[in-house]
Amino acid sequence: MKHLLLLILFALSPLNFAAEPIQYRVLIQVSEDSLDRLQQALKNATNIMANFGPEHVEVQIVVIGNGVKTLQRKAPFPVPDQVKTLKHQGVRIVADKKAMQRLNLKPADMLTEVYYVESGLVEIVEKQYQGWAYVRP
Repeated sequence: MKHLLLLILFALSPLNFAAEPIQYRVLIQVSEDSLDRLQQALKNATNIMANFGPEHVEVQIVVIGNGVKTLQRKAPFPVPDQVKTLKHQGVRIVADKKAMQRLNLKPADMLTEVYYVESGLVEIVEKQYQGWAYVRP
C-alpha cells in the first residue's frame, strides 16, 4: 500500500507534467539600415513576449541586407541593452552572413548576443514554410 501511494504521488507531481508546447512562432524581419526600424522590431518582440508569455511563443528577428549595420558593437544606446535583454528572454536575433560579407563586417564587429545564418532570405523562407507568422515593421 505504501508503494502504491508513493507511485500515485510521483505520477501526480508537477515535475511529471509535460511542458506545454510552443503555441506561437513569430519571425520579424529588418532589412533597412535604420535604428528606428530595428528598435520597432525590438519593441514588437518585447510586446509579443509580454502578451503571449515566453513559455508560449518563440520569436526570432532576422536582420538582412543593410539592416545588419544596426547590430554592430558601436550601435548607440539603448540598442545593445535591448538586444541583451531580449536574448535573455529567449528572443533569437540573427544576422545574415552574406550581407555581412558584402558590407565587410565580421562577427567581431557585431553585438555579442547576435546569432548568424548563412542567408537571411533562406531563413525567412524556411521559417514561413514551417508556419511561422511573419512581421515586418
